[in-house]
Amino acid sequence: MADTKTNLSEYLKKSADYVNSNLKNFLPKDNSVISKAMRYSVMAGGKRLRPVFVILGAEIFGLKKEKIIAAACAVEYIHTYSLIHDDLPAMDNDDLRRGKPTSHKKFGEAAAILAGDALLTESFNLLAGVDVPGDRIVKTVKLFSEYSGYKGMIAGQAEDTIETGKWNTKNISLCKNKLEFIHINKTSALIKASLLAGAVLAGAKNADLKLLEKYAHNIGLAFQIADDILDVYADKKLLGKNGSDKNNGKLTYLSLYGKEKSEKKAKALINEAKKAVAKFTTRKEILEKLADYMIDRKY
Repeated sequence: MADTKTNLSEYLKKSADYVNSNLKNFLPKDNSVISKAMRYSVMAGGKRLRPVFVILGAEIFGLKKEKIIAAACAVEYIHTYSLIHDDLPAMDNDDLRRGKPTSHKKFGEAAAILAGDALLTESFNLLAGVDVPGDRIVKTVKLFSEYSGYKGMIAGQAEDTIETGKWNTKNISLCKNKLEFIHINKTSALIKASLLAGAVLAGAKNADLKLLEKYAHNIGLAFQIADDILDVYADKKLLGKNGSDKNNGKLTYLSLYGKEKSEKKAKALINEAKKAVAKFTTRKEILEKLADYMIDRKY
């Protein structure tokens, strides 16, 4: 059955509100420093795009959000843990996240590291409780582990952080390959895992999963290109952070391609993403509008 006309802003808000209410329920309630740091970082704001993708992936194949909300919250735990660690002095050394003091500024480095560790491990506890056949949960655990692990998100983080400033910028071809590797893994991987997780939990077929993977791959890259542009041109108050990737000596699409070519590349990726999901009817309009949102957002 095809979608009726859907307002993206309304869909995102309703989905995010539902995610937020469940995150509050799932997060620990005790007053230990680690629990406080977990609650602070998870509930500090954010668009909740990754859990929304879990919900969307399930809805495409007829599974309601109530059935997989624990998995949606689990991916937000993973995302938040990555942000906590990314902000640490040994990595990006950021003082602000979403306009608020970063976790290590609020609670200290040790508590921030442990809160990130706790969120990562607790994410799999949440996922284990999803009310679907066990083989689907196992497949989703594998997805989350691969895309957020040392072959996925962490691989991108390592290249982006540990290797920063070590590239030979005269070798443009090598830098372009490195940049794509970073963005495919650091950003696109978890977006892929989110959309695919919802679909897997709903019992989607492999052929459909491949189409969603292509869609998520392209919008994930486009999302990061837009981030690179916003990092330079957007209002820092809207971004809720100080500094920039340029100041940190990082490879970005802007530094290698310039603004015009970067924007053109992002639009081409969005077009490819839309082609990948052309066959779907349920939630097709949301998929298309979300793709556009990836490069049209202001922060």
